Amino acid sequence: MSQRRWRSLLAVFALPFVLGGNCAFFFSSGGGSSDDDEPRKGLTVVVSDGQFVDAPVQGLYYVSGSLSGFTGSDGRFQYEEGKEVRFFIGDIPLGEPAPGSALLTPLDLVPGGSLDSPAVINIARLLQSLDAEPGDQAITIPGEVQAGAVGSNEMVASAIEFLDFADDPAFANAASQLVAVLTRDYPRTMSLVDGETARERIERHRPVQAKIKAFSLLPSRSRK
Repeated sequence: MSQRRWRSLLAVFALPFVLGGNCAFFFSSGGGSSDDDEPRKGLTVVVSDGQFVDAPVQGLYYVSGSLSGFTGSDGRFQYEEGKEVRFFIGDIPLGEPAPGSALLTPLDLVPGGSLDSPAVINIARLLQSLDAEPGDQAITIPGEVQAGAVGSNEMVASAIEFLDFADDPAFANAASQLVAVLTRDYPRTMSLVDGETARERIERHRPVQAKIKAFSLLPSRSRK
């Protein structure tokens, strides 16, 4: 089954309801019963809210257990408690799956990641380079970019195949091609953001990340 069809099926079965940051859902695991005293058999799924932040990133596709969708304007997504989250731009997986959390950043997508990890910086470079509205306090990945960044697009297929976030030269070649093709309809000419600029932007948004993380640790009734 193709990756795009797989994602479509996940989207059909996604759980769209959230209550107060997390919610329990019950799925029947067997046939119906007329015996009210019989214990209910099923699966409990607890859904929580998270944010993906380099700056807040809108338009990333995500998958977590039975949930899937696109991050909102403030980078918000939903994840199943106890499940990992994976992020994509089209057919491009961004790093590795990360444990679900109230706050995720490019550092969480690289095992042992730090600002000295090439893969961390290169994930940030790609995100920042595809930002349709540079200069504001968020990163916006348009639907057109998601739709174009697929293996069936001959103009980007080879770039996707050879994209390696951990290998600087290979990444630069493949990502430059991706940015040129995927942003050709933007109102301005885009080029691949350099590593130092990407690193500085991550550092600039560290206070925002710290605030989100601190807020997520507050008891629910303390949040307003």
